[in-house]
Amino acid sequence: MIHGTIAGKYVSEAFKMIKILIIADDFTGALDTGVKFAEAGAKTKVMTKWDDSFPDDNSEVLVLCVPTRHDSPLDAYRKVRKVVEAADGKVGTIFKKTDSALRGNVGAELTAVLEGSHANNLYFIPALPSMNRFTSGGVHYIDGIAVRDSVFGKDPFEPVTESYIPELMKKQCSTRIKSIWAEDAIKATPSCDKNAILVYDCESAEDLTAEVDTLCKKGVPHLLAGCSGLAQALAAYMGFENNVEAPKKAGTLVVVCGSVNPISKAQMKYAEENGFSRIHLAEAQLLDEEKTLSSMARGLVLVSEAGNGLLVDTLNAKKGILEDMPDDEREELRALISTRAGLLIKDMFDAGLDSRLLIVGGDTLLAFANAIDCHEYYPVCEVESGVVLFRVSYAGKDYEIISKSGGFGDEDLLVKIVNGEI
Repeated sequence: MIHGTIAGKYVSEAFKMIKILIIADDFTGALDTGVKFAEAGAKTKVMTKWDDSFPDDNSEVLVLCVPTRHDSPLDAYRKVRKVVEAADGKVGTIFKKTDSALRGNVGAELTAVLEGSHANNLYFIPALPSMNRFTSGGVHYIDGIAVRDSVFGKDPFEPVTESYIPELMKKQCSTRIKSIWAEDAIKATPSCDKNAILVYDCESAEDLTAEVDTLCKKGVPHLLAGCSGLAQALAAYMGFENNVEAPKKAGTLVVVCGSVNPISKAQMKYAEENGFSRIHLAEAQLLDEEKTLSSMARGLVLVSEAGNGLLVDTLNAKKGILEDMPDDEREELRALISTRAGLLIKDMFDAGLDSRLLIVGGDTLLAFANAIDCHEYYPVCEVESGVVLFRVSYAGKDYEIISKSGGFGDEDLLVKIVNGEI
């Protein structure tokens, strides 16, 4: 039985509340995109696990974490297409969240969204102006540097090898891709042949707002792609009516960092130089199955109760992975380190951790979610651009946790959080 339409699609009564479905390739990305809608007043939920059928949920914005960042392009395509086929016709807009530095399987996943739906075009605006990440002439820039030549081009696990977005995507797909100048996108929604991905230039927040205004004049398109920048502009355009619940008063800060990104390394170094205690977890500590993590967790909780903050990182544990090692073995070891780090965080909660917790890196965050066997999360607000506070319930208690991708934030981020400056 047909009950109405959203964004030009017929939607059944059971799913009429879901206006936006966001599909994210990692957990931190799911949160930093979903929080834009939560802050705008939308009922927003992030899920890391669900049944094979599409979730029957009363959220206005539903974010599904489909962790494909480290998958092959073919595996990523299959996973994303399966979700899109289940959701098509049951939600207003399908929003494929992409990394703001274009890491991951961008070409394969956007093709999966297009081919898994009944829409003709997918509109892709990859810019994040608030962090000076923009697109001009189809080339993506980070702080004015072409992304291939930035720190993201030197990432030891997932380097970005192309700056021209159509070329980057064509390494993973044969879909028609068209680059759109910003001034053209602002004047009118471009027309294109059937089954095409349109990549928008965007050099400023003003460009982004104007592009969204033009794109949505006849209703929000069924298929969109981009990062939290597009999410923020879209949330402001749509308008939501719920009140945003303020976060609770914070205490000291414990940081568990699973990222090897130079930006996070610099943040950890700066915090250590400004009074944080720091623990470098060695490979043997994390991977020795003969030992439990519980005793280590109890010790870390005791350390966290003194001083302003505690840093716990897996950089030393991952050093061996960065050396010559077959790709399959390296990926297996990387995943195991993340899993053990997630279990360590769980054990810290079990040991009575009462400090604020900040988890750096999507793999570590997802490992923590799996360790506590909780798969529903509620974004509350951004502490800073890309740094998200969210709520989760575990063992009968509600927690507020902060998360961020390894590539987000200024050098003094952790110190500013402890000092109450943000």
